[in-house]
Amino acid sequence: MLLFTLLMACGPDRPLVEQYEQGEWEPASFEIASMGGQRAGATVIFVLRLEDPAGRRLILEGIVEINPQAKLVGGGWVEERGATTRSGILSSAVVDFFGGQGDRPSLGGQFTLSADKIAVYRVNLPATLLTAER
Repeated sequence: MLLFTLLMACGPDRPLVEQYEQGEWEPASFEIASMGGQRAGATVIFVLRLEDPAGRRLILEGIVEINPQAKLVGGGWVEERGATTRSGILSSAVVDFFGGQGDRPSLGGQFTLSADKIAVYRVNLPATLLTAER
């Protein structure tokens, strides 16, 4: 399993966001609008905001614990599309965390956004510097 994970990590680049449609993951044209958060001891709280050209917004909020591996222990997401919103649970089998001792930490990984126990989006986040939340 570890070898499979390593091979997938070294494989071709995946789109930042994929949408689950008709039984397949299809690329979605979201870009990172902002990535904020901070580390407090062994806990990292983050907020990732994504936007697409059509005006859709995805907001992911999560809590990662580092003990010693990074693990997502809680989180949720909201999609805003005009006046319509939907939300759900954020999960992840792979979380990458770097730094945070003397500088801003970076966070990445693969996150699945589910609603009513059905996968809706998958975010393939490269290690991204967390800026301070305001």
